[in-house]
Amino acid sequence: MLLWFIRTLLGTVILVLGLAAAPALAQPYDTTAGPLAVRDTGVVTLHDDARDKDLQVRIRAPEPTDDQPGPFPLVVFSHGMGGSAAAFASLSECLASHGYVVVHPTHADSVSLGTRAERRERARNLIRDPAASVAGVDLPDRVADVRFILDSLDAVEDELDAPGLIDRERLGMAGHSAGAMTTQTLGGLEFFAGRRSLGTALAEPRLDAFAVISGQGVNRRAITQDSWRSVEKPWLVITGSKDVSRASDETPESRRHPYEHAPADGTKYLLFIDGATHSSYQGKGPGALLDGAAPDNLDWIAQTTDLSVLAFFDAYLRDSAPAREWLDSGAIAEREGGTVEFQHK
Repeated sequence: MLLWFIRTLLGTVILVLGLAAAPALAQPYDTTAGPLAVRDTGVVTLHDDARDKDLQVRIRAPEPTDDQPGPFPLVVFSHGMGGSAAAFASLSECLASHGYVVVHPTHADSVSLGTRAERRERARNLIRDPAASVAGVDLPDRVADVRFILDSLDAVEDELDAPGLIDRERLGMAGHSAGAMTTQTLGGLEFFAGRRSLGTALAEPRLDAFAVISGQGVNRRAITQDSWRSVEKPWLVITGSKDVSRASDETPESRRHPYEHAPADGTKYLLFIDGATHSSYQGKGPGALLDGAAPDNLDWIAQTTDLSVLAFFDAYLRDSAPAREWLDSGAIAEREGGTVEFQHK
């Protein structure tokens, strides 16, 4: 009943920085390029026996060195509606070069799947009527994809020919748009039928920290201001002043809700990027057809996204005190090239 309801309903302190220089810290985040070489598997297939489903994934991982032999934390990244494992390549490269194994599943709503004719039809439908395409996003199936990956870390290491590479105790989740809904759901988002709570049955306790990029707010049925009341783990919420999409009625204001209605426990963060459009966080790539004109500082928006996500996971997956100090200071908003509103609570 819960899964049917979610499918049905989902288908149909403030710091405004830039005035004062941030303090110099021991671990500044000023470059997306890390010290480690990156191994990229390209698209490979894992088979889920329980669902009799082949799941395409792309894995990027650091090459171990004498100084950094591993094991390394893992981050699963969930793409937006119609996207694929190719999404957010720059973020993936950034994280992997700084010592993270990053797994990108291609969910069933991807326009990259099926025959050539089916791919073309999906792409045409997405451009012609993106709102109708939301019905093709199966949230419980996306959640099951992520859980399957977490259950299959030995197989992920086999694809890398690197047993023991992944630290099973340090697992993070990130996602964009529909992938942000996937991320929020796994992070403990609570759904409602009117005033009746449907609980958080789809939450995943193995995941430790969540980066929500262009997420969803109370504009969605089944989501209320109480939907985030049980979110106890660290959340980074990223959105921007032009973050709208023809695929939903979300606004730049509603995309702030995952931060604004979450508990103020010291582990919640908001980056609100002036001029950022719905797909700009990954830089050049798919999504431009739905966004319109790209921002002039597109590369800066993508780099700011990458660095904030890196610092967030360093702080909460690696327990790095310098990373948390840098993140809490709001130094990310000091980067020249654009304007960022930063909040932390």
